[in-house]
Amino acid sequence: MRSKANLKANLKASLKSIAVVASCVAGTFLATALPAHAETFPADSTMAKIQKKGKLVVGTSLNTLMFSVRNPMTGQTEGFEGDLARLLAKKLTGSEDNVEWVKTTTENRLPFVQNGRVDVVISTLTINDARKKVIGFAGPYYIAGQDILTKRSDTSIHGVTDLNGKTACVLNGTTVEDNVKKFAPQAKFVTFNDTAACVEGVADGRFDAYVDDGATLAGESLRQPNKFRIVGKPFTQEPYGMGVAKDDAVFRQWIDAQLEQSIKDGTWNKLYAKNLEGTLGKPQVPAIER
Repeated sequence: MRSKANLKANLKASLKSIAVVASCVAGTFLATALPAHAETFPADSTMAKIQKKGKLVVGTSLNTLMFSVRNPMTGQTEGFEGDLARLLAKKLTGSEDNVEWVKTTTENRLPFVQNGRVDVVISTLTINDARKKVIGFAGPYYIAGQDILTKRSDTSIHGVTDLNGKTACVLNGTTVEDNVKKFAPQAKFVTFNDTAACVEGVADGRFDAYVDDGATLAGESLRQPNKFRIVGKPFTQEPYGMGVAKDDAVFRQWIDAQLEQSIKDGTWNKLYAKNLEGTLGKPQVPAIER
């Protein structure tokens, strides 16, 4: 019969062996989760933290055709912004599937960056000075312009100045109202948090127009081409950027480098052609701001 001392010694040895095996398994899993040529980052960097948790948390609209939309049949996030997010995820984790998608609105996308709910927002977010005061921006990755959506039967609006005396629907948290007022100071505005409310309001005649980025409106006109049309020409220039924590210069610069590389090696053009060119025409390749 073994002594208690021997039993304790054997138990300690067994536990130590289990710990060693567990450590090896964890190390093997991490090694296989990352690409063999994975970049090494400082332990306190956002990139290293993303690698450690094994996924990139992305805030995006999930309802903007051509840019970010959830396919109801497959559950997959599709569009130009979805593909760019997967590109970043693959660079960091070794797989484009390692993305956690967080649905955002125009109201909560900046707070989600500020409070750390997401690693990055990729959601038709225009770079401007006011937003730079609260978050950082990588990019731009696309150049848009603000446009006007009306009912196809409406012939009274041909451009932004025709919005004087009209009621326009705009989204909360955007720059649209201020921009329209520069050209049509007598325009009236109603605000909502999502695109669908504005589109429905134009359809039933409550609003004369829905004003937003042309990229968003183009998707809506595609849904119901016999009901809506985009009028006039873009009256602003809207550079879309990826939103990151305000003081996270290292992460911002890393994303900028990936965007620059994607433009240089043709990946950006391929993603644009896949998602946007058929509707929006030839691309205006953005110059990354440093």
